[in-house]
Amino acid sequence: MSSRSNIVNIARREVTVRVRTRSYKLGTALLAIGVIAMALLPVIITKIEGVSSSKVAVVAPDATVAARAQATITTLLNTGQTGSSTSAPDFVISIAANLAAARADVMGGRLSGVLGIERATDRSLAFTYYSNDAASGRTSSLLRQGANAIAIADRLDRLAIPAAQQATLFLPAAYAVAWPDPARTDPVKDGAAAVGQDLLGFAMTILIFMIIVMYGNWVAMSVAEEKSSRVMEVVLNAATPFQLLAGKVFGVGLTALIQYGVVVVAGVAALAATPAIAAKVLGGAAAAVSLPEGLTPGLLLLFGLYGILGFLLYATLYAAAGSLVSRQEDVQSAVMPMTLISMVGYLVGVYTSTGLLDARSGWMTAVVQIPFLSPFMMLSRVAGGFAQPWEVPLSLVILAASIVGAIWLAARIYAVGVLLYGQRPGYRAVWRLLRDGM
Repeated sequence: MSSRSNIVNIARREVTVRVRTRSYKLGTALLAIGVIAMALLPVIITKIEGVSSSKVAVVAPDATVAARAQATITTLLNTGQTGSSTSAPDFVISIAANLAAARADVMGGRLSGVLGIERATDRSLAFTYYSNDAASGRTSSLLRQGANAIAIADRLDRLAIPAAQQATLFLPAAYAVAWPDPARTDPVKDGAAAVGQDLLGFAMTILIFMIIVMYGNWVAMSVAEEKSSRVMEVVLNAATPFQLLAGKVFGVGLTALIQYGVVVVAGVAALAATPAIAAKVLGGAAAAVSLPEGLTPGLLLLFGLYGILGFLLYATLYAAAGSLVSRQEDVQSAVMPMTLISMVGYLVGVYTSTGLLDARSGWMTAVVQIPFLSPFMMLSRVAGGFAQPWEVPLSLVILAASIVGAIWLAARIYAVGVLLYGQRPGYRAVWRLLRDGM
């Protein structure tokens, strides 16, 4: 048989054996269900949050202060809520007459909290929020802002400042955020867009890490399994070590593409159906649900490229490491160097996407070009808008060139390792055998 036929036959066998296993079918189904659930997560969260409103009571010394507090706090606590005018607000603010009874309602779970307002001896207002929630939570922080606004308005009333003049005092100042680079004219991303893009880079980094580590271990385990059963000796009579290496890498890679193809199709279908599902489930509140910021065809293309190239780079080395052991129990120790390297790239990519590491630093620009790290790190830089135009093409070229070198090295190690049985040789012994041209 020709070299191509041998590679195709070996790859076909890998695909046929693996896709028929129950674990593969169950894993594919669970991944697809998980992706669909993640795609519909905004609808689910919006539905859960819209089921009921939190109730907060206000106890004030007089009707004027109570009415002002109710209006101010209602506006502040429901800031950012979207949806139709008929949808339930996040918070319902009521006026209570008795502070002790209101605090009892909080303890009984009938109220989320109560804001007690009293007049001090100097006629100024004092505020106390009674709640089981954290003192530094979002609700408490917004109530603090509301208390300041209420107190200032009350002082102005006592100074006999007309209401029309009071309104002008609280007009917001002109404030804008701009890029430090004068050449950038694109609008600055708001907080929601930035968080969405960070989460997008975070999710893609995790997926690529799963592809490389999980399927790379499949390659190593497959090699060790055939070697331990002595099937390798029979196979080597019909195919060269390089053909066997290439067939296993391409076979497992095709198996991974099939599984992730199902997952991607399920996710895309769920995202496409999200508006219709949101309209059906949420009604007028469906406007609150939107696709993740930064999810573009270009980013999806880069995800596919880095996923495939990263897998090819690591899978060849995983196969070479698997050929050095005769028992499946020793596979994990053999592939530990690749696992550690991939873990470093994964952690740096995750820390970058979550903001724990500065993606704009000089060392990050240099490290991201390392081929063993670029599949994990580059997507978070692209999703966050930190990558320069030259970074992506250069990293892809370096990654592709590294795959060629890795195949050459892995083929030589593979040719040595598949014929070694018994105790796993040390790195010096492997180097000596490679040098002697075995």
